[in-house]
Amino acid sequence: MKKYAVFLGCLIPQRLPSVELAARKVFELTNIEAVDLEGYTCCPDPILARLMDRKMGLSLAARNLSLAEKLGLDLVVLCNGCYETLFEGNESLKHEPELRREVNETLARIGRSYEGKIDVNHVVEVLYEDVGIERIKKLVRRPIRAKLVIHPGCHLFREHEGVDIWRKIRQLEELVLATGAEVVHSKLDRLCCGFPTMAVNEELALKQNLQPKLECYQHAGVDGVVVCCPACGVQFETGQVLLRKYGARFNIPCLHVVELLALAFGVPARELALGFHRSPVPQLAAKVVGDV
Repeated sequence: MKKYAVFLGCLIPQRLPSVELAARKVFELTNIEAVDLEGYTCCPDPILARLMDRKMGLSLAARNLSLAEKLGLDLVVLCNGCYETLFEGNESLKHEPELRREVNETLARIGRSYEGKIDVNHVVEVLYEDVGIERIKKLVRRPIRAKLVIHPGCHLFREHEGVDIWRKIRQLEELVLATGAEVVHSKLDRLCCGFPTMAVNEELALKQNLQPKLECYQHAGVDGVVVCCPACGVQFETGQVLLRKYGARFNIPCLHVVELLALAFGVPARELALGFHRSPVPQLAAKVVGDV
């Protein structure tokens, strides 16, 4: 049994409890022991924090990493933004001794230190590499008969130096295919969902990023969108609601890959609190696996 400290981030506990429920079910069924990382804080944000004060951002990340170090466990992360922050923070601090010294001076004020003893892993690579596609396929009890498009999100492309940046994107697609779903590609697969831009220009984010993607998906007749990042998920769901004031109407379900896997593994939809979604995920579940 593989054992990890699980980093849920901010959005999942606050806005997407169904993703946490699904992740815990998937970890249990795939024989991964996920230990709660008690006392963690925001990762912090992978863009704004380092632009405002890199040392501050790294200190916050290092504190979170130190909690996993105390447990002696590598991290598994369910959010792309958290993954980028913690992965890049870990890599920077491991390879920049002077920066690590400065950050540890800050952490010493609260009785903590960072030693660089753990690794940071996205849930996609943990499921693909530690569990394996063949094992995933054997766990499928209710194949997903649906046309799905995958939005990997920008931060999933972060990799170790010299490693193919498409590695985790291919892994994500194979995980979705393993459930029995058909994966549909669009010409706008790489276009950002617009979540980072929402804070400064809502109309631009919605009309120049999200709407063109949704139009592509609608034209392709997809049954839903699969993400591996809660921020992207929030953008797809809340964005569809907000687009109505600009005269655009969409009703496309959006779910996290762990929710898709949980449904395929036979976890009853009623145990996943899918009603918290703002897109018709319960209807998608009823359609593809026959329960709500």
